[in-house]
Amino acid sequence: MNNQVRDYVLSSSHARIKEVRLISIAAAPRSNWSFLLLDTDDDRTGWGELTLRSYERWLGLALEDLRPSLIGKSLAQVFSDFAARPSLPSGRVGNALLSALDQAATDLVAQVKGQPIFELLGCRHKRPLRGYATVNRSVRERTPEGFAQASLRAVEAGFRGVKIMPFDALLPATASTPQGKHEIERALERIEAVREAVGSEIQLMVDCHWRLDEASAMTFINRAAQSNLHWVECPVPESELWDAAIARLRQHANAHGILLAGAENGVCASGYARFIQKGLYDVVMPDIKYCGGYGELGHIVGLARENGVSVSLHNPSGPVAHMHSLHACLALGLDQPVEHQFSESPLFQSLINGVGPVTANGCFEIGEAAGLGISVDTERAASHPLAYVPLSLADPSFA
Repeated sequence: MNNQVRDYVLSSSHARIKEVRLISIAAAPRSNWSFLLLDTDDDRTGWGELTLRSYERWLGLALEDLRPSLIGKSLAQVFSDFAARPSLPSGRVGNALLSALDQAATDLVAQVKGQPIFELLGCRHKRPLRGYATVNRSVRERTPEGFAQASLRAVEAGFRGVKIMPFDALLPATASTPQGKHEIERALERIEAVREAVGSEIQLMVDCHWRLDEASAMTFINRAAQSNLHWVECPVPESELWDAAIARLRQHANAHGILLAGAENGVCASGYARFIQKGLYDVVMPDIKYCGGYGELGHIVGLARENGVSVSLHNPSGPVAHMHSLHACLALGLDQPVEHQFSESPLFQSLINGVGPVTANGCFEIGEAAGLGISVDTERAASHPLAYVPLSLADPSFA
């Protein structure tokens, strides 16, 4: 937790947690958003996001187990007693819940103090934040033309960077088989079509979602380099058994003028230490929904800076996590472009109360309202009941 927040909650905030609630909604055919509401006895509500597709039931069960120990606690106790930890038995589900508690408690502290979160955390000079568009969920047809059209729509909206996920039926175990090689060829056709559509000046990033093995990733980088990629993200699985392979892939990508990015699922600075200190990635991608919230994100950024590694927040999220990510980028002085799930759902704007980020020329700007600056319209949310997305073990992004 940031020192400014710790000092303030210990000395000035006497609010106690009255209730904690979870709202999960269907945002799009294959997209759900989950939000956490933290109500205090001074009639304030703080907001966090813990979106974790296909795990909404698990999130609800984890919250029910946690609720009795949370009610009646002070904000200071939320930060100290409900901190994320990599060894949590409930894993990513539990840490998503704890990360959302940190977000919501930080929102509450900033509301009490009458400051926007970024200012509470020490940012005195607000600036526009560059964005890039992740277009995977807005691709209407998974053809080269469909990827190109979705990417071009993002560029026409002002974004100067685009990220695509061009792989479908592929896993590390099948990546070097004839079927896998065919899937890689299809991915390369999609990448080439996007580059041709958006032109040479747009940064193009490719997220592999851990679908390759080392040999196929090497070959893929050789071929994809012709499309002038900015980075390749998460090419292979990220367990420690793959560390040496990731290090070799970084060296190989760099030799082709491409960055290697990854580590979006880590929890706490300790969960990022090996990625950063071993030099596995040029860019690490912590997610404020999973890493532990603002305090742990600050520790991760500090560790990365000490080791010359860039930080770009993972943020293919709903509007609450998006606003928290923007506040965090301002507070931590991050200069990498901010990810935005482009054109996923009209609810991104219509679901919120307050003034959301203004998008202009591919940049985001946020206002001066106290706290997060937005809340979710709970009545509108209730009209979009959760539609469970089936868990798919054939898609590593569900793991």
